[in-house]
Amino acid sequence: DISGSSLSEADSTPFHQINPAIITLSAYRTPAASCTYQKMAATLAFNPDADNQRPLAKVRVTKLKECPMLTKGHMDDHVFQQWTIACQRFQKHLVEKDSEIMSFVVDGMLEPWFVAWYHANRSRIDAMTLEQYLHELQRFALPCHWQTKVHDTILGLYQGNMAFTDRVVVLQNLNALLKNTRSEHTLSDMSLKAHLESHMCPDLCWKVNYKRIPVGELADWIMEVVELDEELAKEQTRTQALIDMSHAEQSNKCKALIDRLSEPPCA
Repeated sequence: DISGSSLSEADSTPFHQINPAIITLSAYRTPAASCTYQKMAATLAFNPDADNQRPLAKVRVTKLKECPMLTKGHMDDHVFQQWTIACQRFQKHLVEKDSEIMSFVVDGMLEPWFVAWYHANRSRIDAMTLEQYLHELQRFALPCHWQTKVHDTILGLYQGNMAFTDRVVVLQNLNALLKNTRSEHTLSDMSLKAHLESHMCPDLCWKVNYKRIPVGELADWIMEVVELDEELAKEQTRTQALIDMSHAEQSNKCKALIDRLSEPPCA
């Protein structure tokens, strides 16, 4: 939720500790790929090396009917997504005509490069719709081929030890970013379903195949799989509890045996 707060920048927290709600491309980078990420994160074409040393911009919203603010800093895919959501929410609650929204939105950009970009194209941007402006902004602010990298991130994401519902949130969030920017790399519902099936953990995959969930709407299929995943998690918890109990009993027996063996022989 971005209302009344600032959006924190993504960090390099290990994947299993990442909050799916704010996952970004930077969360998937590894130390070996740091150079590649630095190139990808250099969002301003003018001086990408210098841009890497600057903090990420933040989106600030005070009230729904007040224009959001984009603070100084460079932009990555997560910041752009949050700026998009904030602007669209502002448009929804805007009292003035939609044709006047650009005069409000551009005043909310505090990053000097974005301000310079606006003034260099002022007459053209002022005549744009919000959708056209956001499309133009992502072409200017985000690195080349960033959509391909988001797409590759989606395709390379396995479930591992994640809860299935968390993985769905991550994938749909990244796919929504592509969809909102009209990217040709956006996955259809059928493609997203196929990816979720082929990259789920083996135990859950077996349960899904055994139940033979009928093909229908993606949302309905996801809810069915989430129920199976939660059922599997409970089974694994019970199994682990039995294993721990067995280990504890064996440990107690060994301790009792050692105590008996260590006792002095009877006279």
